Amino acid sequence: MKLNGVLPPITTPFQDGKLASDKLKKNFQKWNKTGLSGYLVLGSNGEAVYLNEKEKIKVVEVSRESIPTSKIMLVGTGMESTQETIRFTNQVAKMGADYALVVTPSYFKGSMRPQILYDHFIAVAESSKIGILIYNVPQFTGINLEPEWVAKLSEYPNIVGIKDSSGNIGQLSEIIHLSKKGFAVFVGSAPVFFPALCVGAVGGILAVANVAPQECVQIQNLFNKGKTNEARASQGRLIPLAKAVTIKYGIGGLKVAMDLAGYFGGNPRLPLKKPSKEVKEELKRLLLQLKNSRA
Repeated sequence: MKLNGVLPPITTPFQDGKLASDKLKKNFQKWNKTGLSGYLVLGSNGEAVYLNEKEKIKVVEVSRESIPTSKIMLVGTGMESTQETIRFTNQVAKMGADYALVVTPSYFKGSMRPQILYDHFIAVAESSKIGILIYNVPQFTGINLEPEWVAKLSEYPNIVGIKDSSGNIGQLSEIIHLSKKGFAVFVGSAPVFFPALCVGAVGGILAVANVAPQECVQIQNLFNKGKTNEARASQGRLIPLAKAVTIKYGIGGLKVAMDLAGYFGGNPRLPLKKPSKEVKEELKRLLLQLKNSRA
């Protein structure tokens, strides 16, 4: 299965604080009608850090049932310890995940030297029954995996790609340039999706694709057809909403935007909260603006 295109890091729906599997199924039914290449399950936007083991397994189960085999099923399996990461990765592999996304461990960040992280990823990849993608998200972990270390990791056969959410195009460009040919580099930041494609990214794992999947897919389709001016214009139209549902208002904002766009967002899990009514109005305006600019 070719790793490319647009994947949303899907949100996890809750009702009264409990996992709402039926709502997740309905979201998938709508997403599956779009041009998305696949899905990231149990990513940061899936509030994976707030789910217990049983809930994680349930989300993976429902996702596997709902995702067509023609689309990529990528699952976030990174834990703080190497042993737990391997265990959970192989558990989701048995359940039918196509690939695993492994975040840099970060609790003991002072000890997470490049060599230690390198050894961690190699150990996971050696024991994993599915291909591994590295997840570099310095804004959450406080750790940035340098391009030369990513390039070293790309040489290992079972490490097949990276999701780089740093938002740093210089770094992304360097990762692509230094890494092994065929290593799948995804950008994890929608405001720089178009520039990332220009420097050689294979696609985007973008929070805003939960809300506006077709707009994200269109940017890549236009780019692939060589229509760079149109792709750039589409990117410009997407930026205000993309920033609002990530940098500005986080997961609470993303879920409100999903509700407004006809998906089920619902409440995030405490301590996260939904933003204010004013924010809802702003998101409504941004969605309308995007819709009108498309018409």
